[in-house]
Amino acid sequence: MEIRKASRLDAQVAFDIRNQAIMAACPESYELEKLKIWTSGELTEQFTRFVDDYCYLALVDGEIAATGMLDTQTSKVEAMFVAPKFMGCGVGKALLEFLESLAKKLGIGQLTLDATLNAAPFYRSCGYKGDVIEPYFSPKGVVLDSIVMTKVLE
Repeated sequence: MEIRKASRLDAQVAFDIRNQAIMAACPESYELEKLKIWTSGELTEQFTRFVDDYCYLALVDGEIAATGMLDTQTSKVEAMFVAPKFMGCGVGKALLEFLESLAKKLGIGQLTLDATLNAAPFYRSCGYKGDVIEPYFSPKGVVLDSIVMTKVLE
C-alpha cells in the first residue's frame, strides 16, 4: 500500500469513491432516500479544491482504494472513504494513522471528526471518543445524524 497527496486531477475518483462508500456502508444507518440525495449531483469546484488542498489517497497495487482529508486549519479529519472492494482490509485504518502522524508532525495535538453512525465503531477502535449524536448538514441539503469524535494525539 502507498499513500500520497491528492491533486485536482484525483477529484473525480475521490468523489466517486465517496459516493460508492456511502451507498455501500450507510444504508443500515440512514434512509436510502437521504443517501441518494447526499450522493447526487456532479463533482463541484468546491470539492475539487478540498481534494487539492487537504486530501490524501491510499493506493493498493496502484489503484486508489481510499481517501482522507486533514484540514490543518480546523484540526479536523474529513472525507474518510474506502472503496467498497477494499472495505475491511485495513486500508482505512492505515490512512487514518498516516493522517494522525502528519497532524503530529505539524504540531496538532488533537483531531476531531464527524462520524457517520455506521463508522463510529471503527473510529472508536482507533482511539476516538464521543457518543453524542448531532446533526450533520450536507451541502446537498440533507440533515444526517453524526457523532462528533475527538482523539488526543500522543
